[in-house]
Amino acid sequence: MTLAEAIQANDLLAVARHYLAAGLSVIPVHADGSKAPKFGAWTRYGDNPPTQAELVEWFGRGAKGGIGIPGGPASGNLTVLDVETAEAWDAWLALVPPEQTAYVLSCPLVRTPGGGAHLYVRLELPTRGVTLAERPNGTDDRGRPKYKTLIETRAHGEQVLAPGCPPECHPSGLSYRWERLAWVDGGSAEPVPLDVWVEWMEKATTLTQVQRPQKERRPDTRARGVASADDPGTDFNYRGTWEETGLFGSGWSWARDFGDDRGMVCRPGKSSGISGTIGIVSSRDHGWPLFHCFTTNGAPFEGRKSYSRFAVFAILEHGSDFKAAAKALRAMGYGKQDRPEPVVSWRNTTDHTAPEGAGRGFKWASELAAPPKADDWIWEGYLPRGAVALLSALWKAGKTTLLSHLLRACGDGGTFLGKPLKASKVLYVSEEGERHWVRRRDTLGLNDNVGFYLQPFPTRPLQAGWLGFVSQLKADVENHAFDLVVFDTLAKLWPVQEENDASAVDAALMPLWEVTRAGAGVLLIHHLRKSGGQEYTGSRGSGALSAFPDILIELTRFDAADAKDRKRVLRAKGRYEETPDELVIELVNGEYVAVADTASDEPRPIIGANGAPGVPIASFGASEGEAVIIRVLSEWPEVWMQSDDIKGSLRAIDSGMRDSDVSEYLTGLYFKRQVVRRGTLRSKTNPQMFALASRASSHAAPVSQRARDVGHEMLDGSEDDGVSHAHISCPPDTGAA
Repeated sequence: MTLAEAIQANDLLAVARHYLAAGLSVIPVHADGSKAPKFGAWTRYGDNPPTQAELVEWFGRGAKGGIGIPGGPASGNLTVLDVETAEAWDAWLALVPPEQTAYVLSCPLVRTPGGGAHLYVRLELPTRGVTLAERPNGTDDRGRPKYKTLIETRAHGEQVLAPGCPPECHPSGLSYRWERLAWVDGGSAEPVPLDVWVEWMEKATTLTQVQRPQKERRPDTRARGVASADDPGTDFNYRGTWEETGLFGSGWSWARDFGDDRGMVCRPGKSSGISGTIGIVSSRDHGWPLFHCFTTNGAPFEGRKSYSRFAVFAILEHGSDFKAAAKALRAMGYGKQDRPEPVVSWRNTTDHTAPEGAGRGFKWASELAAPPKADDWIWEGYLPRGAVALLSALWKAGKTTLLSHLLRACGDGGTFLGKPLKASKVLYVSEEGERHWVRRRDTLGLNDNVGFYLQPFPTRPLQAGWLGFVSQLKADVENHAFDLVVFDTLAKLWPVQEENDASAVDAALMPLWEVTRAGAGVLLIHHLRKSGGQEYTGSRGSGALSAFPDILIELTRFDAADAKDRKRVLRAKGRYEETPDELVIELVNGEYVAVADTASDEPRPIIGANGAPGVPIASFGASEGEAVIIRVLSEWPEVWMQSDDIKGSLRAIDSGMRDSDVSEYLTGLYFKRQVVRRGTLRSKTNPQMFALASRASSHAAPVSQRARDVGHEMLDGSEDDGVSHAHISCPPDTGAA
């Protein structure tokens, strides 16, 4: 079966095997228009292709979904030139010099459902994706222009959908198709020379329809993280900057800056043109960025050769003496440092300048004073100043999306999801790179009320590095008046190697008190266990993590079975009475709103007596809740109902009542003698049941004092002795009428 026949037959497994035979790695993607891979750890298949057994698991036996092709070494150092429209493709093709046309024709070409193109380009080294051209895309709600990518590259760490995907994989409902198979249909795939590829990229940048103002380059003050245990040269290759190598000091200049310390450069003595790249290609074996010199006039560098940061630093700053260069880098803080772990002592807060404070470290009760702005809400109910909150959710549940909208709302303040929000400055520590946040900034219109530390650590830091970083955050809060510090996600930032190690978790969290004492709130973002957990114990790892914060927040899908559901549920518990137990939210027209705001100005009603609409859920009181339960008990065909039946009936009439409320209302009715019980709590053979006292009185024997006593014990969750289950359980006689 040929590839074309396999695609025609919708045989995903055969299509995937064809791609693998052509040297392309593959992964499974959802057939829901999201273009998303089916699992979170898919990026490893950009380094190593899947096995035949994995292909059968993903695409065999009638599996549903589509096929994605990752860029990178596993696909032969594949980089895809992704062009959004047919017009842009034709315009780019017209710019390619005639002598390079043969290279273009040697590359496989896919036509995308939107009319654009994917040009599959194999290179000598892996690359990272960049945005090359953009077009206007309307304005945001504040009237600021928005932009959409017109041409970009998809490379190592990214993937593209391939022909063979069902039409459902693309939002348009149309299919990807091969226009030119080239080496995908057999034959060798000679890599396109890097200088040719870079010229193609440069041609693409000229097609941008958006002229962004050139930002003034400032000294690089990014946090470097903790020195690693590697030798100084290796550490510098991962954590250093091209500015530190001496490249720009020797006369090289930017020809095209893509941001994130990547771009095209011009050699000394020239004011225009492209002589090399930095950060565009990466080491095949190690993944660190490289300087690639095209020109033969770039001495002391050789033409068409790549150099690491350490090599550039040694050549330019130390005359190619790598030993001297390593020694200098160690003095700059790179590589393993021979410094003892800092000693952490207890914090003495007593004012020893006062006579009564001499000789003691504790404070008397009368000396206690709340810090400035203590318990001052940033976002009422969820984010207090001077305290710690933990937001947990499953992967891809929308944590970062929700937080991005919160960041925008913090710019002006007002309300967010119906809760008061103060105009705030936020310091955001993210595991994600600059490219992702550039897109969010432009899409949402984020302002400079938000500061970022992006990927501050190249590897997991040691405790000493973590303490130093937290001290820097404290200084940032004090010097720049930040109101909130966010860690997203905590697992990728803190020094904890084993999340179930309670002592390591506590050691990482306790230094955060220094940030809260400086006056800021702290928001930790973490993952829930797949299995979840009751009573806010669902956060992954040791219970010490859930025990530390002042407020616990869990974000879950409203309908866990519906992957397209745009509703989410925020459940929270904490030390503050302002914290709501539950809030249902939804992403509507690009804005997160409380669900009550999506249909009408009135909250969703419950069902009142005789089927009439009840009071709004926002003002739902105990008496109304009890009335609804009485109605359910009175209309049940049998006299007795189990609590699960009661809760199910309430859901069927869309009461909006939580399970915890049902238990509370049943207890209240029980003590008012309007409801009676029998059976044993948590028993499968003799389950606890409820009935209206008026209905049960004609179906049961007289109630003994023993039955009343047992009923009182059962209220506290104790086990029935098996004797009183045939009787009606009532509360003890209090003498009330």
